[in-house]
Amino acid sequence: MKKNTPFSKERQLVQTREQAEIALSILVQNSQREDLELGIFCLRDQLNNPRLTELLDSYPDLIQEYELEKLLSGEIEIKDASRQDVKTAGLLSCILLLIHFYFDGKSNNSVESKSETDELDNFHSAQYIINATTSEKCINELFLVILSIVGIDYFEKYQEKMKDPDFVFNQTIGYDNDPEMDLHIDLMVWFALVRLFIEAIFIYYDSDYETKNDQL
Repeated sequence: MKKNTPFSKERQLVQTREQAEIALSILVQNSQREDLELGIFCLRDQLNNPRLTELLDSYPDLIQEYELEKLLSGEIEIKDASRQDVKTAGLLSCILLLIHFYFDGKSNNSVESKSETDELDNFHSAQYIINATTSEKCINELFLVILSIVGIDYFEKYQEKMKDPDFVFNQTIGYDNDPEMDLHIDLMVWFALVRLFIEAIFIYYDSDYETKNDQL
């Protein structure tokens, strides 16, 4: 029996292609690209792992040399790098690439110099990523990385706080009056944002999504 994880398909925020297009459109309209990208670099800095940073910098070469599925699973042995380092570098790099492919495509829609070949290349590259993993795996792996920073106690307190309408409202309008939660609140808000992006983008680039789900 399949294990129902906290971020399993049954619990996704985005379930249909229409919802995915709406979510991505809102992210574009609200200019969330920079927030999504900066969150990844902030996460990298908080992990404070020089080898991970090196892997991220060299990922364009690694993805040419090795199969993406093996990189994302940590099966590739790389000198002075742990399996977790390889997995995390792959995860963060793929999210950055998906952000690049989608937002660049949208920003260049009205630019005549943007060739159809370039757009098609971006589309196929994005599909290569989503065919190598699943949104569920990406989000669960990302959650474990974040949990290694914030700790279980903080995350459990955060979950409890999220049940408080006043806390949610204050965070939404940017008014933080809870010192206990201030330490990692930006990271948690970013995780919610990038979770929405990942769920939506995997549906957006999956041309067979509706067909596959109709068969379930």
